[in-house]
Formats: sequence, C-alpha cells, structure tokens
Amino acid sequence: MDSGGFLQREAQSRQEVMAMLEGRSLIVASGRKLVISLLTGVIGDRCQWFGSATCESKALELLSERQPQLLFVTHPLRPGSGVELVRRAKALNPKLRCLLLLEEESPPLVRAALEASCDGICADRGVGFGHLVAATRAVLGGGFYMEPQLRDLLALACRASRDPAGPGLSARELEVLELVVQGYQNPQIASRMHLSVETVRSHLKSAFQKLGATGRTHAAVMAVCQGLVSWHLDELP
Repeated sequence: MDSGGFLQREAQSRQEVMAMLEGRSLIVASGRKLVISLLTGVIGDRCQWFGSATCESKALELLSERQPQLLFVTHPLRPGSGVELVRRAKALNPKLRCLLLLEEESPPLVRAALEASCDGICADRGVGFGHLVAATRAVLGGGFYMEPQLRDLLALACRASRDPAGPGLSARELEVLELVVQGYQNPQIASRMHLSVETVRSHLKSAFQKLGATGRTHAAVMAVCQGLVSWHLDELP
C-alpha cells in the first residue's frame, strides 16, 4: 500500500474542505465527541461561527438561535436522530444546507434521509476517500450529493421490493419525472420533450396524484425510491 500517497490525498482533501468552509457559519451535530473535536480543531477557526452538539435537542436549539448556513450532522445522535434533526432543521430554515454522515448503511435509513431533504448523504466509512470533499462542494454550491455506493444500495433494495403493478404512471409521466430527477425545470423539460410548459405541469400534477406526492421534489424522491426512474448524477444539467 502506498501510505505516502494516501496521506498526501488525505491532506489535500482536508485542505480543500477547509478552503470551502472559509467564512461560512457552521454547526456540527454528532453523537461522537471525537468527530466534534476533530472538526473543531481543523475548521473551527475558519468559520464565521462554529457551534456543536451531541444530542438532537441541543443541536435544534443552536440552529434556532444561530441560523447557520450549513449543518454537518452524523446519525445517530446521542440521544436523538440525525435524520430527524435534518427534518426539523429544514422546517425551521428551508435554506439551511445539510450534510449527513450515516454510521449505518441501510436502505431504510438512506430513504429516510432523502425524505428528510438532506442535501448531501455520505457513509461514515467513506469520508477518507474524497466523498466528503465532493459532498461539501455540491452542498455549498446549491446542489445535491449522494455517495455512489449508497445510491446503488438504495436502487438494489428498490428493485427487490418494487410492486410489479406500480402506481400506474403513463410513459409520458415517467419521462417527465426522469427529467425532474435529473434536475431539469419545467421550461427545460418542455423544450426537450417538445411539449408546452402547461402540458408538462399537467403530467406532473397527474404523477403527484398517483404517487401521493406533495410536490416535485417529493415525487422525484418517491420515483427513485420505488425504482420507477433511473438516477445518474453525471447527467445533471
């Protein structure tokens, strides 16, 4: 094993994360005090404000008081749930960017994280392999990131549990949802499919009703989780 090369890559990853967090307001919520200590030592003095908590209730209190730009959270908290913290934090401040690290890799947890509107989802063991850098870049840039292995894990579980009958979406509705999942807005979808924007809205409204979704993001998540549409991050516009 090339330990020198590994350490060099690790150092580069840390430097890149530190540069991206320069001047940002950040709160770290983790049930492991070691994680908090490491992050405090590495990036604490580079942020406009840095706060930390080990439990869900304290983290929510800090989020309400400080209104940071970024929440870095692990799951589980002690006591509490990192996924539930994201859900409650987003209700307080929809503009908050949330990056979640999962200690346990399971399809139900990944699905719950998606439904909680996490902006980035990584596995705890993947942090040292560049995923944290990619996730931080995407989340702070207003995008979304899911570690590829977690995405594949979820897709496999969805295919195994998929109802053959499905929710009865039409081919057009599935095509529109596929483009929604890829990040396209209604005018772009209309242009690609040679439809009017109003027709695209009509297809989406019908898909929402069949899926029981409350909006386009919820519908996109449900479509991916049910294996109805594919999701390729390298195809995002």
